[in-house]
Amino acid sequence: MQKWITLCLILVLSYTGYAQRVISGVIYDQEELPISNVKVQERETNNFTFTSFDGTFTLQRFDTDNVLIFSHPQFDTLRKVDTISDHVKIFLTLKRGGNPYNLAGSVGYTDFEHKVVNKHLDNMPYFLGEADVNRQLQMLPGIEHGREGFSNLYVRGGDVDQNLMLFNGTPIYNFNHLFGISSTFHQKSIKSTNVYKGIAPSKYGGRTSSVIDLQTAKNANYSGLIGEFEMSPLNAGIYIENINKDENYFTVSARRSWLDLMLPTEFRRSQLNFNFYDLQVNFGFKVNDKDQLDVSFLSTRDLYFIAFLDTVNNEEILLGYTQKWSNILGSVKYTQNINPLLTAEHSLHFSQYKSSEDLEEEVFVNSNAPNPYSRELLERGVKDIILRTNWKYVFNNSNTVNFGLQSNARFFLTGKGTNFSTDYPGIDDINQVVGALNYKPTFENSLYVENTYQNSDNFELVYGIRATSYYNNSYSKIVAEPRLHASYYLQNRDVIKFAYNRHNQFVSQLNLGESNNPGNLWVPATERTLPKIANIAEVGYERLIKESYSLTASVYYKNYENLIQLDNFSDLYNAESDWENNVYLGTGVVYGGEVMFQKNEGDFTGWVSYALGRSTRNFPELFNEDFLFT
Repeated sequence: MQKWITLCLILVLSYTGYAQRVISGVIYDQEELPISNVKVQERETNNFTFTSFDGTFTLQRFDTDNVLIFSHPQFDTLRKVDTISDHVKIFLTLKRGGNPYNLAGSVGYTDFEHKVVNKHLDNMPYFLGEADVNRQLQMLPGIEHGREGFSNLYVRGGDVDQNLMLFNGTPIYNFNHLFGISSTFHQKSIKSTNVYKGIAPSKYGGRTSSVIDLQTAKNANYSGLIGEFEMSPLNAGIYIENINKDENYFTVSARRSWLDLMLPTEFRRSQLNFNFYDLQVNFGFKVNDKDQLDVSFLSTRDLYFIAFLDTVNNEEILLGYTQKWSNILGSVKYTQNINPLLTAEHSLHFSQYKSSEDLEEEVFVNSNAPNPYSRELLERGVKDIILRTNWKYVFNNSNTVNFGLQSNARFFLTGKGTNFSTDYPGIDDINQVVGALNYKPTFENSLYVENTYQNSDNFELVYGIRATSYYNNSYSKIVAEPRLHASYYLQNRDVIKFAYNRHNQFVSQLNLGESNNPGNLWVPATERTLPKIANIAEVGYERLIKESYSLTASVYYKNYENLIQLDNFSDLYNAESDWENNVYLGTGVVYGGEVMFQKNEGDFTGWVSYALGRSTRNFPELFNEDFLFT
């Protein structure tokens, strides 16, 4: 029945789309940055629409010969007659004294192309000679790094596992090299960084603190091949990009640490070794005049090894410890422009994170007997297989509807232990596997719908809902997440924004010592450890100041339910330990404010920001009162 309803809806939408002439396009400034909130109107009629945040618009026209007027308070008005093209590119010129800062977007939203002046990672401060996307994010108000010099992200009082980090739409579970010193992304490959600090569109879900959407280069205002090799104290890397504007692209980047190569080979094998690498391959092309195919791949791996030689009872004992962690991500996305009013994106994603800790011991005996040897290997992991279909329909000039279906099969390996020992005098040989022998599945299916309504120059309303069904063995749950965002523009130079979001999170990370420990345990929501819930309310204010400055201020409040705290006396390094019996549930409250002042134009650009917040937790089974979360 649901399939028939969906099919009928698509047919109706497609039919109504051709009831009149439709013109669509994108509007840029002279630097080819999209302009939001441009009014596109047929002359001497009340028929108009507005550009979205990415500068795109779709106008259902009544007179194909009528003049179109493109107007914006900060740009010169343009009048244009177009009786042939159904899709246009429009370039507007900034007024004398105009300010190009983008006032659109949800409250708490930031990107490094439209909202923040430092558009490229190369403009950000370097650490050990290398720009890094995580440190770029840490420069924003409301995002903390934890320990100095490390690239963890704590967003507005939330924990690290409450951030949904997406690489070309695919979630990544560990985005750090070397225990958090560097991120897993080559700085040249990231062309777009979008940050939602709690308030997010309905198509995003599954985390309670933030969504960080990273996109690689897919198009440019040029065609050609470029390449770059670089070397820093951390690694050596290469980046190659080949783009044919509006046609196809191919990018590849690779990095590897090099300090370990300075050590003698025997030393790396027997005493100390540490290294990492990451590899990205992305390509895409136009399938026809309307459709696009994009493919993305990312692989990362870290290794740390240390060994000690000790003497006990005149016998030498060699102890070796090896820790490895890795990500593998892949995605395929097909974009359809079905007609001027209806577009769709269909994508398949795979993400896998694995970690292992390997402890080995060898005893060198003073006889001809075999050397006793033992090994304890602990493996953990999580992997996702995700299918998404996202649709956008322009219902009329005032309403644009986004809707879609997302299905996620997530598999957990909470601890597989392999114990092996042989040739110890008086002790039987051991060769056994304990703990979780196989990955265990959970399933999330989400349906969302969201409408953007704008029928005047000074008011925009975005409202929607996201519904998710979750299944884990015998435990199942259905949740609904309302999303609301309103923007009210005052005199075209400032805007007041209000928003409310509700989020549910069905996966958690148990910190075994520190949040940046790659061996931390990812676990699913169960009947005992219920899904995390966050309710978020935020009010924001943005203002243009003269032609080069902008001011952003916001206050927010959020409360948490079903937070997880690990028992300090638990031994989850033992694969046979039951993690569910070693955790406690609690609540949390976070509130605060942020202010950011920017200079956007000129030879000297940058920003000054200040954030003040308070984050508390309460776990009744552990404490009888609230305590600060730090």
